[in-house]
Amino acid sequence: MLKQRILTALVLVIIFLTTLFWLPPLAFQLLMALVVALVAFEWAALEGWYGMPRLAYVTGIMLGGAGLVFAPFGILFHLEMLIAGVLLWVLLSLRVFLGAHVPNVFHHARFKLLLAPLVLWPAWFALEYLHNLPNGAWWVLATLMVVWVADSAAFFAGRMFGRIKLAPHISPGKTVEGLLGGLMGVTAFALVAHAFVPFAQLPLWAWCLLTLTVTLFSVIGDLHESLLKREAGVKDSGTLLPGHGGVFDRVDSLLAAAPIMAFGLFLLDVNGLGMGGLA
Repeated sequence: MLKQRILTALVLVIIFLTTLFWLPPLAFQLLMALVVALVAFEWAALEGWYGMPRLAYVTGIMLGGAGLVFAPFGILFHLEMLIAGVLLWVLLSLRVFLGAHVPNVFHHARFKLLLAPLVLWPAWFALEYLHNLPNGAWWVLATLMVVWVADSAAFFAGRMFGRIKLAPHISPGKTVEGLLGGLMGVTAFALVAHAFVPFAQLPLWAWCLLTLTVTLFSVIGDLHESLLKREAGVKDSGTLLPGHGGVFDRVDSLLAAAPIMAFGLFLLDVNGLGMGGLA
């Protein structure tokens, strides 16, 4: 199982890095569209939709998302989309930690089917936004690195020191000590990355604060998908990736991390427009 997991991860990394750094922008756009489609496909199954309803659902998400992501809207729309993504994850953090205390409607399949595009569209938009920044490939990679470093550091810290459960009603394996380890790992990554372009253009305090905020929301993304799976009574979102489960299982943290990173970089005026572009 471990060998299978490592081989799958290696193939995914090669495909992603090749698409990100060596292929035309269209290849990245197509890859992101494929990921969104596969996540929507798995999300529908979690809520019991199969056959033609499932295909129609995925098609609707793809058409609506493509219209939002690729339509030539102005800078104000960009800001609105990024703010929408941030606010959504603030609200979903309440759903995650309040659990059974939220109204029953938020546990209903119809709510969760409506929720999928609200999660997927801002994340898709944010990744395209990051990719279109100056040195965009590096900003996309940095977002993924924050997620990967946080996840790996949290795993090892949790294994070694984990005692206090972070969200036992959702994911009993996650601990507060693991979260602190993830934050420490990301801090180390941020300090190293800040020595290089394009990250050095940001004030160190702002870059560290942004990466730590992204880390916290990436944990919410992970927990939210765990909650969806727990409510659906399944261990994995799918079986497409040998040793890893489904695509949703691999990008759950990224769906939350991308809008936070993009919004932060917008506020820090990385693209030369920032808030001044709204005047």
